[in-house]
Amino acid sequence: MLTNFAKEHNLILPENFLSKIEEFCKLLLEANCATNLVSKNDEQKLLTRHVADSLIFATHPVCSANQWTDIGSGAGFPVIPLSLYFPQIKFYATETRKKRCDFLKQAKQNLNLQNLEVIQGKAENCGLKNMDIVSCRAVGSLDEDFEKAKKILKKNGHFLTVKSKRLVDEMRAKNNKLLKQANIMDYRLPNEEMEYIFLNFAIGELLL
Repeated sequence: MLTNFAKEHNLILPENFLSKIEEFCKLLLEANCATNLVSKNDEQKLLTRHVADSLIFATHPVCSANQWTDIGSGAGFPVIPLSLYFPQIKFYATETRKKRCDFLKQAKQNLNLQNLEVIQGKAENCGLKNMDIVSCRAVGSLDEDFEKAKKILKKNGHFLTVKSKRLVDEMRAKNNKLLKQANIMDYRLPNEEMEYIFLNFAIGELLL
């Protein structure tokens, strides 16, 4: 299913991507017994829900991107799949909770992700600057996440996030000004009825 999802979105998975992802999911399930990384209901849906949702971020053309920060990396989605997908990009996983940082560091070591740095703390307070891309998934409201992202993005960088279509429709009804500045793509996850929206903000001088 994950392979089909990737094909639907014109993504070519690296040669060792699936085996590494399987290794990561196994590691996560083992850690989840002691640390609440993902919902118990999601343990059987790691590939179809969390990994697939992470791959949506890979549809963004990275071109000459060198540095990418993920806000509130939690259990490693989307930053771990993206680190595997884009080995040429330096990733920064930021997370405030120590247990989750410890897990991310373990995953980095086990998967030999030399392009990933795990930082405990808030992304906007960690000294990160001039990022080409900032991403977040299931962190705060769109406006809150955008405010955090723009503090560490360079002027021609991009902020990427995902929200449910229902939530985006509610924001449209309230005439959310920020939403009007986003490039939007609708998508569905394998075996999921809910519709989602991938939002891409090109950060220009007017937004800064």
